Amino acid sequence: MEKEFSDALNALRSHSTSANSLFSLKDERSFSSVLECCEESNHVTLQRHSTVEKKGESEGHDGRDQQATEDGSLHDQDEVLGLEYETKDSPLTLNYKRRNGLTHGLEKSQPLLPRLEKFIIVLIGLPATGKSTISAHLIRFLQNHPVLLHLRCSVYNAGQVRRKLTCTDRPMLLSTNPVDDLFNPKNSDKKNAYARITLEALLKDLDQDLCDLAIFDATNSTVIRRTLIFQYLNNYNKESKNKFRITPIVLQVKCTNENFIRFNIHNKTFNQDYFDKPYEFSVRDFAKRLMHYQSQFVPFDKQEFYNILASYPDVELSGSKSDGRLFFFNILNAGLDTPFEPPLLHYPQNLSPLVVQVVEAVESFVQRYSQMYGFKYIESANMFIKGDNSSTTSTATGEAKPPSNRSYLPTLCSIINEQYFHLLNHMKK
Repeated sequence: MEKEFSDALNALRSHSTSANSLFSLKDERSFSSVLECCEESNHVTLQRHSTVEKKGESEGHDGRDQQATEDGSLHDQDEVLGLEYETKDSPLTLNYKRRNGLTHGLEKSQPLLPRLEKFIIVLIGLPATGKSTISAHLIRFLQNHPVLLHLRCSVYNAGQVRRKLTCTDRPMLLSTNPVDDLFNPKNSDKKNAYARITLEALLKDLDQDLCDLAIFDATNSTVIRRTLIFQYLNNYNKESKNKFRITPIVLQVKCTNENFIRFNIHNKTFNQDYFDKPYEFSVRDFAKRLMHYQSQFVPFDKQEFYNILASYPDVELSGSKSDGRLFFFNILNAGLDTPFEPPLLHYPQNLSPLVVQVVEAVESFVQRYSQMYGFKYIESANMFIKGDNSSTTSTATGEAKPPSNRSYLPTLCSIINEQYFHLLNHMKK
């Protein structure tokens, strides 16, 4: 696997220069041509399209009602979210329908701003905390928002990119050797490379006006990784020739409830990494993976928020007249508990109405998440832990729906036990 990764990375570098990248950093290799390179090597097939409904077509044109499943995740993306995709799924994006025939992130009747608005939701959180499910719920929420339903929204999942580049036409190979273990902290450069590929694709789509709001679905668990993300955004936004201005919104997802963690790990053992592997092996491997991530995870906090603002060009925090904008929200235990970190909002002067509307919508989504979506997940998780065979589980990202038979509980709880949680909590920074 490492040789294939090295070959792919060398191929990317051979096609990429700082001159041909919109988003390259000083003294760093660019990934601007990664999409073309991956297509040539048959590693990644990008399938993007935006659907514009015909004029006069009703919102319910597909005749299907959007309903959540019993556990709070979505039963079928194409039914519930209005997802439209090619026969072969794209590893980079989940593209959602565009409504009302609009061609920009503003109403046709509104005058165009000097720089049109785009948005990136930067997710932060350990594996098995519900990031992907919450992403799908946020898309659904925005598609039903009376003011923002015209926004084209896409999810860019770093895990899907990693699977596509390393597991093409074959199951994932798992290793007990730290040198070959992708999730070992010693191999963080490999994970960062996949994240860069995903971020580059995201920015390229925003710049080419293929998307209005992009969700960067990755752990983004270190300050170094997050610094890189904001360097990319700063480099893009400071280019006056670019016709778009990207507003970042940070959404941190945490899960501290032990029963929820067990339930999430159980679900993970049926995803694309483990679908062909024994249940006990899958639980142990994912438990080890979670340990690796926890050992590196640094929560996003107030200090980092203001450090990012200070890195913006010409931002004066004591009364900014610049265009520096940054917004931070938390969801803890599916919205059941109140996060320790309050929301942080930095509104510069002269913001467009669209930015205010999007930020307020995300804030409302976070505040009401448990009532709108989380309660179904909470109910399903509690039923599973009690051994109720009537509970069903599914994912919002189209992964296999694992059976929730009580026969899994003894194996699961023998591995994800109190000693495991003690070690996991001991690793917190």
